[in-house]
Amino acid sequence: MLNKDFFQNKDELFKTFLENTRDLLFISQIEAPNVEIVYVNETAKNKLGYSLEEMKKLGVEGFRRPINEAGDFTEHINRLKTNGEETDYAYLICKDKTEFPIEVNAKIIKHDDLEFNVAIVRDITDRLNYEKELETEIELKTKELNENIYKLQSYKEAVDINSIVTISDAQGKIKYANDKFYEVCGYSKDEVIGKSHNIVRHPDEPKELFKDMWDTILDKRIWRGKLKNLTKDGKTYIVQAVIVPVLNNNGDIFEFIATRYEITDIVKKQEEIEKLLKTDALTQLYNRFYLNETLNSADNNASIALIDINGFHEINDFYGEEIGDLVIIKLSKILKNRLKNNYLLFHLSGDEFIVFNKNIPKDIFIDEMIETNNFLNTKTFMLKEKNFYLNTTVALSFENKESLISSVHLAKTYAKQNGLTFNIYNDQNPLEKEYKSNLTWSNRIKTAIQDDRMTVFFQPIVDTKSKEIVKYESLVRMISKDGEIISPYFFLDKAKKSNQYIKITKIVIDKTFQAIIKHNIECSINITIEDIQNVDIQQYIFDKLDEFDKRKNITFELVESEGIENFDEVQEFIKTIKSYGCKLAIDDFGTGYSNFEYLLKLNADFIKIDGSLIKEIDKNQDYYDIVKTIVSFAKIKNLKVVAEFVSSQEIYEKMLELEIEYSQGYLFAEPKPME
Repeated sequence: MLNKDFFQNKDELFKTFLENTRDLLFISQIEAPNVEIVYVNETAKNKLGYSLEEMKKLGVEGFRRPINEAGDFTEHINRLKTNGEETDYAYLICKDKTEFPIEVNAKIIKHDDLEFNVAIVRDITDRLNYEKELETEIELKTKELNENIYKLQSYKEAVDINSIVTISDAQGKIKYANDKFYEVCGYSKDEVIGKSHNIVRHPDEPKELFKDMWDTILDKRIWRGKLKNLTKDGKTYIVQAVIVPVLNNNGDIFEFIATRYEITDIVKKQEEIEKLLKTDALTQLYNRFYLNETLNSADNNASIALIDINGFHEINDFYGEEIGDLVIIKLSKILKNRLKNNYLLFHLSGDEFIVFNKNIPKDIFIDEMIETNNFLNTKTFMLKEKNFYLNTTVALSFENKESLISSVHLAKTYAKQNGLTFNIYNDQNPLEKEYKSNLTWSNRIKTAIQDDRMTVFFQPIVDTKSKEIVKYESLVRMISKDGEIISPYFFLDKAKKSNQYIKITKIVIDKTFQAIIKHNIECSINITIEDIQNVDIQQYIFDKLDEFDKRKNITFELVESEGIENFDEVQEFIKTIKSYGCKLAIDDFGTGYSNFEYLLKLNADFIKIDGSLIKEIDKNQDYYDIVKTIVSFAKIKNLKVVAEFVSSQEIYEKMLELEIEYSQGYLFAEPKPME
């Protein structure tokens, strides 16, 4: 019943299909010599943008562009009349002048003695794009294959002379081998042809290697790799192999071409180089590089002894490096002869040797190292007609492998500081506590940097008379995971020891610059002589200033240091920052190197009087007189003065009395985040 209803009005149903199909439908009446469009479906009208009347007026050739000369529409109609049906390819041009490629399936239909061309037209843009991508990919793959085949063909003679070549069938049976193959492997042609390459397979090669090789070439890909082979008489030779699957017209593998280059000598040379990398050139013992490798692969039962020649630098200084080298060589030979093959021996650098113990019991190892040290300290030998007496310190460590090197050096340092010739590492000695403290702080600093808990606080600098804030000083602080504010007193030295100081300096510069922009403030940044002499920090400052608009808002405060050794370098830095418009303040003036002569040479804009003078100025007349002298000098030289540590009203009144322009201290505000 349902089918009857469905097909009751077939004409309407057919018309609906024609109007809604994704293909474009054209019906043209063929009446020589003309072809007139009599029907197009809605899809065609929508796609091209023309009405039926506009298409009739234009004619098919008005919106059809042939792909080539053979694609002319008249030729297409002639072929269609001859064959009754035709597949054609062309471009259709839309009303908006865009165009798209089409595939036309046309057929001649006769009705009432009239001929009609019924053309079903399909937009093949996506298909062509896909085919183009596919062609490109095939072209790349084919190019790679052809290049390898071309090389084999073009250089066949050279390849046969220098390379080992075999051709095998799809099952891997050898059907050709060149003379070089027979020469290297020692087999005859009768022994090779028809056999698999197992004939030269070395038993040491893992099965996984050959599985990978077969998986690759059966997937029609080129395999490259290093193979160890056996000759007929059992000798090993090593080749670098390339196996190329060769395909027939159907794309099936019909043979494999394998090209090999013998690299036995190269591999031996490489092994020699690797040995050199592991060996100390002077002593022929293992070196530091191989010690690290050995420790990485060792278990935690390993232990080491460090043998150090006391006063070795004096031998070098007095007798020269040639004699020093001979002493090192002599000691290495003594250690080899004495310790035999029970231990691995390493020469680290200069006067240090490491004895690596893998499995000798602890008590035996200790006894042997004590006896060795006693023996060395009584040993005399002659070099270049000079008698030498060895004096050594031996330290041992039985810690886990990650700590062996660091702990044995701590044990040696402790022994030398305390006049010992033998020492076993003990984690309770003072050096260990300092080491652990440094390590703890190093990790805390590293984590704080990673978590963005290294920040800056800002303390106002006020106009002494009005108490109005004129600028700020940027001060680094570390925030603990618990939110505790940690002073730089506790972590800056540790940061220097753990090579994290430069990172902190850059963070302070970045965050200070950000605050200047965000809050439109003037700000001072502390900088040390060490910072100025550090090329990385110096360049970082210049790069930041290059891209910073508010350079005139920045004052660099040169913090107290041990002294200025390279004055020209410091002056050049100051000259550069001033060229950007920045100012310079001399911090902690009145102590250390901050004398009047340096002040004139440094071309400062501000003097910040040392806080130790200010905080006692209301009680100590000498301090008052010193500050008064500094202020008088500053006024003569037109320098502004900033007083730090103004913490009470009494001190503040002295500042007014001395006519100091700017003040800073807890009386006005303590350092805190700008927010």
